[in-house]
Amino acid sequence: MKKHFYFFRHGQTNENEVGIRYGTGIDAYLTDLGIAQAQKLSDFFKGKGVEVVYSSPYRRAIDTAKIAITKDTDIKIITDDALKEAIFWFYDVEDEEKKKQINDNFNLIKNCLEQIVKTDNHENIAIASHGGVTRALCWACGYKVDGIQNAQCFHFVLDENGWKYIETFIP
Repeated sequence: MKKHFYFFRHGQTNENEVGIRYGTGIDAYLTDLGIAQAQKLSDFFKGKGVEVVYSSPYRRAIDTAKIAITKDTDIKIITDDALKEAIFWFYDVEDEEKKKQINDNFNLIKNCLEQIVKTDNHENIAIASHGGVTRALCWACGYKVDGIQNAQCFHFVLDENGWKYIETFIP
């Protein structure tokens, strides 16, 4: 069966606005711009037929998903700790402990995606998370990306031939 996946980062938060890299454990809130980005993302999702959303448990990801996809619908948001913000140190991989943490984080996210693929029967699935997690999801599908903007979304199709990148939306 052909499945469409949409991986997207949350909208801008106050911490993003001032350049703070806050990593794990901080539950930031969307700014007015972050809300506007999520609303533009909602326009992108019109007609896509998203049936379920998997999300980081952090408020910024859930709020973005609510605005962009589930507002005024009965579409379910399923939170998963594997989609929490993850520290990757993509540009500093000399340290062996950091390399191990990068691999552990990547494998946790990849395994989460594989579990969704294996157990979810929906054809149109969205995943709301964070920059590093969205990047790892794309990499797990064979699509290498660098920086991810707030509310940026990547559309992939998975079928019997594997993963195929379709498009990117930037609000």
